[in-house]
Amino acid sequence: MYTAHFGLNAAPFSITPDPHYLYLSGRHREALAHLLYGVNEGPGFVLLTGEVGTGKTTLCRCLIEQLPDTVDVALLLNPRVSPMELLAALFDELRISYEPHTFTHKDYVDVLNSYLLTAHAVGRRTVLILDEAQNLSTEVLEQVRLLTNLETANHKLLQIILVGQPELNTLLKRNNLRQLAQRITARYHLLPLSLKDTQAYINHRLAVSGARNPLFASAATRVVYRYSGGVPRLINIICDRALLGGYVNNHTQIDVPIVRKAVQEVRGENINQSTAFGWLMSMGIITALLILVGSVIWWRTHFHFSSLAIQTVPTPQSDALALTTNTKKITAAEEPPVSISPLPTPPQPHTLLELLQTATLPNNTQAAFITLFKYWNLDYLSLTGEKACQRAATQGLACLLRTGTWEDIRYFNKPVVIELVTDNGTQHHVVVSHLQDKKVSLDFSGQISDFTLDEVNEYWLGQFLLLWKPPLLPIPVIKAGIVNDAVIWVRKRLDIIEGVRSEPKIPSPRFDQALKQRIIAFQRKYQLSPDGVVGEQTLLALQALSAQAPVLWSTPVSGLVETVSP
Repeated sequence: MYTAHFGLNAAPFSITPDPHYLYLSGRHREALAHLLYGVNEGPGFVLLTGEVGTGKTTLCRCLIEQLPDTVDVALLLNPRVSPMELLAALFDELRISYEPHTFTHKDYVDVLNSYLLTAHAVGRRTVLILDEAQNLSTEVLEQVRLLTNLETANHKLLQIILVGQPELNTLLKRNNLRQLAQRITARYHLLPLSLKDTQAYINHRLAVSGARNPLFASAATRVVYRYSGGVPRLINIICDRALLGGYVNNHTQIDVPIVRKAVQEVRGENINQSTAFGWLMSMGIITALLILVGSVIWWRTHFHFSSLAIQTVPTPQSDALALTTNTKKITAAEEPPVSISPLPTPPQPHTLLELLQTATLPNNTQAAFITLFKYWNLDYLSLTGEKACQRAATQGLACLLRTGTWEDIRYFNKPVVIELVTDNGTQHHVVVSHLQDKKVSLDFSGQISDFTLDEVNEYWLGQFLLLWKPPLLPIPVIKAGIVNDAVIWVRKRLDIIEGVRSEPKIPSPRFDQALKQRIIAFQRKYQLSPDGVVGEQTLLALQALSAQAPVLWSTPVSGLVETVSP
């Protein structure tokens, strides 16, 4: 409907996995490289995982297009099959004839083995891609593993690629599937797009569809990123609805209000109605309270004047009541006048938007870094270096810049600088100093204000930067056989997390096998790659879980570990 209005050749945000529209971000290029390596070089399984809508199926179709003509590909999209149905589907994809009513399991395997041997002899390779593999049953996965036993003395006859959601990793950790997991030679987890890639992704798809100029304002793409989380499928849905909204309202460019309206329609929400309903409810409650208070005041006032009609001298109680109800004051001549000091009016709370727009309240990048460094007892302005991370490095600190969620910030457990973007596209930087449950404290150069996570989410796109203290700089990779002080740092952090009372003597600086086993156990417990190597991710986890000051919260998240003072 809107293609002609915006001068497009086709709808740019279809959710079908069309490789023609594939935008290869850095992450997608890495994932595709892993798939190509697995097909061309890898002797075992290739594993590709990622959240729903991150582009896994599109990558598979792109892979198929890039493979040479000498490769035969069987792409199976329906995981709800039995082992025999899997073999039948594989035969259908490879166009191998069979008798569905008479073939036994042995018949399928014998015919497939003969086919693969013949294909190998004439220089052809065969690849099986199983999409949505997290839904495969244990029996089917075992059948898939047995298919890799079809081989010659030097080559595997069938290359298998498993594609699925993160639950697939959990499935493969089962003890009865350890033989399959051990045969995975290449794996990659596809993450959502970053803000920069989201903007490039939107412009790329528009350009492929014939757009001559960017149709989305910069601030609008930030809002798309905020509500989609960088997931391509959600980006497509929101942008498609936003273009339709722009067409209906005769706009030539998509701005923030149009995107917000599109998000409301996609989510099935109507903020305006809910806001109006909440306003009416609030007004109803306030009206009821006013009626109740007025009734009480009328009754007490009426009772008071009735008492005055009987008594010749007003009592202190009646006089106080008269003052309370703001009626005419009647007192005896000898009584001193009573004065009541008015209660101080509490300051009106500021909304987050008002704070961001306050000209006298610093919320620029430098002010945020000055505040962040104070939490580490450092004077930002007195340190040398052009950039904040260079200044931090002079004090043994490292920067970590991520795009994530509040749970990520809660996990790292460090004060962070976040970027808030208002509807006009203005960027503001502020420090998160405390995070507890659904409340967050924002530090505006020493002025701390509390907000709900939902209030901040209106302007936060997910980017944050924190400082942390690794054992050495540059950040080391610590593995078995290394001897240095970083190993002592690792041992101390593990002792804190495991609740082990350290010996009075200095811990050993040698990375021995016993320490490697402790690291592997730690990595498995906290869902890190259990390779026994202490890289940046493991170092960050060790520091976060040992609660090395400064911290954001004083109680552990999701029962990770008891917080121990450093």
